[in-house]
Amino acid sequence: MRHILILCLALAACVPAGQPGRDPRGPAFAVVDPRELIVLTAEDPQILIERAKALGYTLRDIHRLPDLADTLVVLRIPVGTTIPQAIDAIESAVPGVTAGANHIYRLQVGAIGDRDYAAAMIGWPAGGCRARIRIGLIDAGVGSDHTGLADGRIEQRAFNDSIAPPATDHGALMAELLVGPERLHDTVLYSANVIDPDRGAGDAAGVVSILRGVDWLAANGVDIVNISLAGPRNKLMDRALGRAAADGMVLVAAVGNLGPGQPPQYPAAFPFALAVTAVDRDGDVYRRAIRGPHVDIAAPGVDILVASENGVTVSSGTSMAAPFVTSVIAADPALADLSLDALRAELARRATDLGAVGRDTVFGAGLLRGPARC
Repeated sequence: MRHILILCLALAACVPAGQPGRDPRGPAFAVVDPRELIVLTAEDPQILIERAKALGYTLRDIHRLPDLADTLVVLRIPVGTTIPQAIDAIESAVPGVTAGANHIYRLQVGAIGDRDYAAAMIGWPAGGCRARIRIGLIDAGVGSDHTGLADGRIEQRAFNDSIAPPATDHGALMAELLVGPERLHDTVLYSANVIDPDRGAGDAAGVVSILRGVDWLAANGVDIVNISLAGPRNKLMDRALGRAAADGMVLVAAVGNLGPGQPPQYPAAFPFALAVTAVDRDGDVYRRAIRGPHVDIAAPGVDILVASENGVTVSSGTSMAAPFVTSVIAADPALADLSLDALRAELARRATDLGAVGRDTVFGAGLLRGPARC
């Protein structure tokens, strides 16, 4: 089947209202290191490196991304040069490359609540479903002793520089929603740990870690990838994920938690993504969910009950809604092989309308429905 990339990134507000296509380049957007420039090149990276050195840049790191058909080069920006100036200089010196900041993408989870209703609300079968396609996760690391994953098998790899585990069990919560008891079974979850607390950003990830994780998942033939991170629109993400989409991957992104008055976030607002919002047990939208014409579908995401290392955790956020969409697509043979356009249309056809009649900017097509069969 064609690869499907399910991205649950709830990217932070990143462009002025009315300018959804601009790439933010200024210092207002959090970055891992203000003296660091990330560059993607499909050509021999030595050409880029030599021209960059001639302009006063130094090489910090290099990563081959064969399944994304690119090489990722990390450069040290000369003293006195801003990131926007560096982007212009490198892209002018080496035509065809894409340069950008190493933006920070944060985990998107909200306050704790007290209800267990989600499976019944969307019609998820008791006992769960067999996964028809291979699934992956880009998030924090998943502990081997996590309570809800006793019956699941996980292949895990770290793409950060941290030697300390992240101070969050968010990755484990996402994994439990995907492959825990009564979720998806008969599958392996490929988990890419991209959270790097040692980089000074807290429980967050940089662009480099995310793209390396996506490349690894693609190399392992993963069909569905769940990502629950938040950050600005980034040209590097646009290029790499757009290429993945062009190769047949479908991106499903959480719309984000900045609030209804904020502009669209990415990658949910990219035309090659499915955008997921969160609702509570009454079908009301999550109070902090982003709204806009890009919203495709709603799923339970408020007061979601999840097994954790400490027993049970109940959490809210648009990231909590995305695994339900991932699971339905992975479990339903009628959905697993569809193209993005066909998948979007079929999810909309099945959805239960919420809010204004027909598609709207709050709920999209409406509430997700469980697999017709699995």
